[in-house]
Amino acid sequence: MREYEVRNLAGVVAYIADCNLATVERMCLLKRIPKGELKRHISICQKTIDWMKEFNVVFEKTRAEEIILGGISVDQWVEDLKGE
Repeated sequence: MREYEVRNLAGVVAYIADCNLATVERMCLLKRIPKGELKRHISICQKTIDWMKEFNVVFEKTRAEEIILGGISVDQWVEDLKGE
């Protein structure tokens, strides 16, 4: 999701979720990941996705789409990223 696509509060939530998931994705590419920091970001992402589902926030065009439609957790998504 791009910043210019944000049109309302739901878009703000979707944008923030996408940005946080991008941070987690980048952290997974690092050779040395501060474990506590990664866990903190994963927790933030999971909570955001939970809220997106609870409040029916549109998640298309975000990284959350893969997680929500796949029926997986952010932890599982991270493990898939690390496996690539």
